[in-house]
Amino acid sequence: MSVLLEIKDLSTSFFTSDGEVKAVDGVTFNIEAGKTMGLVGESGCGKSVTALSVMQLLDKGVGRLVGGEINYQGENLATFSEDRMREIRGNEISMIFQEPMTSLNPVFSIGEQIMESVILHQKVSKKEARERAIDMLHLVKIAEPEKRLKDYPHQLSGGMRQRVMIAMALCCNPTLLMADEPTTALDVTIQAQILELIGELQEKLGMAVLLITHDLGVVAERADEVAVMYAGKIVERAVPAVIFSRPLHPYTIGLMNSLPGAVGKTVRLQAIPGIVPSPLDWPTGCRFRTRCVHADDACAADQPPLIEVEPGHWVACLKVN
Repeated sequence: MSVLLEIKDLSTSFFTSDGEVKAVDGVTFNIEAGKTMGLVGESGCGKSVTALSVMQLLDKGVGRLVGGEINYQGENLATFSEDRMREIRGNEISMIFQEPMTSLNPVFSIGEQIMESVILHQKVSKKEARERAIDMLHLVKIAEPEKRLKDYPHQLSGGMRQRVMIAMALCCNPTLLMADEPTTALDVTIQAQILELIGELQEKLGMAVLLITHDLGVVAERADEVAVMYAGKIVERAVPAVIFSRPLHPYTIGLMNSLPGAVGKTVRLQAIPGIVPSPLDWPTGCRFRTRCVHADDACAADQPPLIEVEPGHWVACLKVN
């Protein structure tokens, strides 16, 4: 498969009155055409900032790329002008944001919001854009789409609003969809439906997906490859079967040990000790060392590189050979 998106040593910082916040620091991974990359980690590890960096949607004046490349189909998005990014954003690369109620404009109908993107990028008439909007609502399985076009976001349930967000993201047939916690705040039944829908649409449209989540169960089912992120860096990367059967980085092992087991399991969950360090003052060397039972002086001295320890299995840990 050909590489669609290649992120090389990406670093993104936010410059605040308290100092530089290194939200993403030296992240590297690829997404192949038509495949799904799962990006997992706890809140604040840099997952969403990675996606916003690709989309060039960082808060202007505060957040900016400070290093690395974002190569999309062989071109570095980091060098693109804002006008050029507008052509890409929402057209070739789309994003589903975490909370649909805050992502949808409350004063415009959902039909107007879907049609706006189609008219802007596809250069079609309002009538054709309306037909496209109806087709997209059909595609995401919203009943009576002709009537729903006139509805406003507050008139829809959380699950329906998320389906509208998916319709908006896919209305221009993107080659890459970035889904940032697409099932946040939805009940379990609706979560399963939304994830199933994204999978069906991916297969139908042949697009690649960057699936950002803290839910390991989601990536186990949906991802072709998983990257585990901690404190702005990727600490382990492999296919889900490897990550779940033989994790090697202490942080990944900690995540696996914190998962609930089978029904009736009496063993207590094992929490990862300590707290995530402040991005204003990351620890020297390995950023997980302050919470790792295996850490020693060597871990404080050097930041471990992400090394391929076996074919397709990358780990950033000095204790892993």
